[in-house]
Amino acid sequence: MTLEQAKQILIERYMYLYDNALFILAPFMYEETEEEFQKNKKELKEKYNLDHDKRSIYLKINRLDKINGVFEEFLFSDKPMEETTLYKMIESKRNNKEYLEQVKIGLALLEKDNQGKYAFTKTYLEIGTILGKVNEYINAQSNDIKNRDNKLLVLDEYFRLLRYNNRGKIMYSGRNISINDVSNLSIIIDKNERKPLRDKEDVGVRKNSLITTIANAPHYEYNGSIFTEGEKQEVYLMLHDELPCDLEIECKLEEEYIQTTIESRLHRPENTSPCGESFVVIEQEIFVNPNDSLYRYYQVCPHCGYIVNIPKEILSDGIKQRIEERCKKDDKLFRKMFLYSELFSLDKSSTNGQKRLLKK
Repeated sequence: MTLEQAKQILIERYMYLYDNALFILAPFMYEETEEEFQKNKKELKEKYNLDHDKRSIYLKINRLDKINGVFEEFLFSDKPMEETTLYKMIESKRNNKEYLEQVKIGLALLEKDNQGKYAFTKTYLEIGTILGKVNEYINAQSNDIKNRDNKLLVLDEYFRLLRYNNRGKIMYSGRNISINDVSNLSIIIDKNERKPLRDKEDVGVRKNSLITTIANAPHYEYNGSIFTEGEKQEVYLMLHDELPCDLEIECKLEEEYIQTTIESRLHRPENTSPCGESFVVIEQEIFVNPNDSLYRYYQVCPHCGYIVNIPKEILSDGIKQRIEERCKKDDKLFRKMFLYSELFSLDKSSTNGQKRLLKK
């Protein structure tokens, strides 16, 4: 197996888990019974003098739960994804009324459990939760340690795909936290290895071409991964309706979409002209011309103040909708941005003395 083939396998399985994590995990949401509640309440009171006032709700997957073995096979086996147990199981449940009811119940419990909680204390049914469970499960393996460690190296790459955030910040961390990433992590994994708990005969997925190819692959020095930042960004953007964080456009007059005898482009403030510099396209800074459907989306050049057309072809329907909805909240926004462009340009051309006067 080549490295490129192995990387594509990781990407394919990562995207499948990303899309289906909620559907996979929801049935594992659990609310303790009244009997369990009373027992736990008594123990907490006796041991810690704490009051337990309501039944606990949690994701009922422990370190040795059988589903972890299914996750392990899915993430590390070199068989086609469609032949893995998890894939077959999930695809068979798509129209299963009993399973769909379990999902519905699980989602209701999730909502109940998260109500009133701060974001960092909420339960999340997402791919990061699955990867965290697998991390614990693989660390609990007590035999074939070399292959166990190689599986953890593969798991690192799944985590590096997860940690990409489309903000231009390179994330080094895999399962464990790099000191460079401490202030940027939304998912924290226990750095200390847990004491092996699985039976010595339970070695899970054995050495195969996928594991060895990834484990022995060279890593890029600048991000510690087998994936380039461009590759991680590509995966991220397939799963998120966002603009690339490094998408740049040149400050220039747009080309005509349609050749007509009437000038159809925007008439900018007379004192402004394109500077030819490039700048990053930022969704939150794009505004619309409500009177034009041809040249509708614009961003002010941060270098010179010129109003630059953002081609509608580079914006997804979802991004266009978000921009439109934001701009509709202020019917004077386009006029404000037009005046801002003019003032920006005038201020740029002012002398330092004039700028001091304007600030008084």
